[in-house]
Amino acid sequence: MLHQFSASTTTFMGARDGAHERRLKEAISVLLDLDTTVARAYLVRASFDGTTFVAVLGLLTHDRKQSGKLALQMDRAFGALFNTEAHLDVVFLDGESEVQIRKACAPFYHCRARYH
Repeated sequence: MLHQFSASTTTFMGARDGAHERRLKEAISVLLDLDTTVARAYLVRASFDGTTFVAVLGLLTHDRKQSGKLALQMDRAFGALFNTEAHLDVVFLDGESEVQIRKACAPFYHCRARYH
């Protein structure tokens, strides 16, 4: 199950980088290489209420219209690797929220230039 939250109500706390998180980053990176709308992706520890800390996938995209499709793809990747009872929180970033998340961690994914 995938939840989407506003970055304005989120406190970013630092990178997530255990063995499971690295597997998730690899799977997500493969999907993002096929999608031209994502510029950068972050996997970060975050809090929405100041007390509960969760893993959050932050995506900076060029096209917000593709957010639903992209969220579904991320949900499938997460579900394939982890228990379907668990969930992945996704935040679609804008310029201001990317500044906030960059203070907590570096992106694990950068869009590669495509030449045809």
